[in-house]
Amino acid sequence: MPLSMAKAGDTVRVVRVRGGEELKRHLSNLGFVEGSEVHVVNQALGNIIVMVKGSRLGIDSKTAMRVMVA
Repeated sequence: MPLSMAKAGDTVRVVRVRGGEELKRHLSNLGFVEGSEVHVVNQALGNIIVMVKGSRLGIDSKTAMRVMVA
């Protein structure tokens, strides 16, 4: 499922990142790599705040749709 469907409080694992090479590289630099854990802190109006590798990040819904989690 896409990360955008996860609910606040969920901890999920990244299984794949879809998109162009530039987007994949950017998300990889932020910590969205296959196998990494992502904790959803909050979700509002489609935007999502997550905790990845000890850092709190905010991403928009379009980007969250590209990150596949389980």
